[in-house]
Amino acid sequence: MEANIQYQSYIADLKNLNITNGRLEAQKPFAENFEKIYDKAEKSKLNLENAKSFLENLSKSELNTIQGYSRLVDSINVDTLSSEGAYNLLMHDNQKYDFNNDGVVETGIGKSLAIVPKTMPHDVRIAYISSLNSLSDKDRLMSMTIAFDWSARIIADANHTPYKPATIDYNYLKNRVDDILHPKNGGYSSEEFKASIQNFWDAFEKSYATPKEQKSEDKSDVSVEKFMKDLREKGAYGFLNDLNKKKIEDLIKEFKDKLIKKLGNSEQSAK
Repeated sequence: MEANIQYQSYIADLKNLNITNGRLEAQKPFAENFEKIYDKAEKSKLNLENAKSFLENLSKSELNTIQGYSRLVDSINVDTLSSEGAYNLLMHDNQKYDFNNDGVVETGIGKSLAIVPKTMPHDVRIAYISSLNSLSDKDRLMSMTIAFDWSARIIADANHTPYKPATIDYNYLKNRVDDILHPKNGGYSSEEFKASIQNFWDAFEKSYATPKEQKSEDKSDVSVEKFMKDLREKGAYGFLNDLNKKKIEDLIKEFKDKLIKKLGNSEQSAK
């Protein structure tokens, strides 16, 4: 599948997101056959560039399976698909991704907002996913709306300018929750909606407040983020050059330490 580092980091977190019971039930009649297609795609080293070609080589029955599994209304016409739309058709729900950074996830010709925004920092993302998993389907569906980047999308559409996604961090979520629980300037939130958002926020605060040393994924994530940062800043050539230089320096130091220890032992024996 796609080897993009940001994509792999994102879906590594999303794999922990539980699919709602309603969604699982709807996919159930197609799940077994979809997994066969998914395995075939994985073995073919599917990526954005070859996703459309892969779909073109599937049978009508297989395309119907993908249509049913993805809950698409219309039959799949490969010619009308973008690379992103084609690729996401062959992915599980927690592997779909906004590759072209336009703020929506294309699946077939359909477009939807991401359940977990790409711009959500890792620590917030982990707490957010954990919170959603703890909620009932009803509370979960209502709570997911607070992470949708409505403002930036409306501004872009109104001004006919490129979409510039907001960073969905802790403060963004807190402000959205405050606006819902305590509407201002004539705003309104139903009591049912408030109850769902309060349930989410209680769960989120509890998860987010967990000391970092208790979150097993944090240590590994630090190394991943450092790797991504170095790769972006230095480029592939610079990164590999520095990496090889570091390895050589470590080997020299190791050899030097062994040599000093050996000479030291020799001097001690001579005495």
